[in-house]
Amino acid sequence: MAAAAKRIYVKRITSPGKLPPGGSDKPVVKAKLATDARNAEGQRRWRAMQSNFHALVSEMKRVTWPSRDEWVSATLVTVGLVVIVALWTSLISYIVSHLTGTAGH
Repeated sequence: MAAAAKRIYVKRITSPGKLPPGGSDKPVVKAKLATDARNAEGQRRWRAMQSNFHALVSEMKRVTWPSRDEWVSATLVTVGLVVIVALWTSLISYIVSHLTGTAGH
């Protein structure tokens, strides 16, 4: 049985952008294609972000904003309802605590 010959592969190191002697340009082409693909993806994302921003601005222009009086009245209604719910919750808690005998604990 003959011993299998081992092949030793040596990577050729060259200056950036230069091909090794007798080498191919495949690694350089692959790197360029990868860079081009990243650039194209970045440009596509930038255009999509710009398009979304323009759509947002357009929608904001169409909104009918409430007047100051409407804002004030809506705020007062909200605060009033919060106070009523707080009082109601406190009353129910007080009644239940006296019924169960846990008042003052």
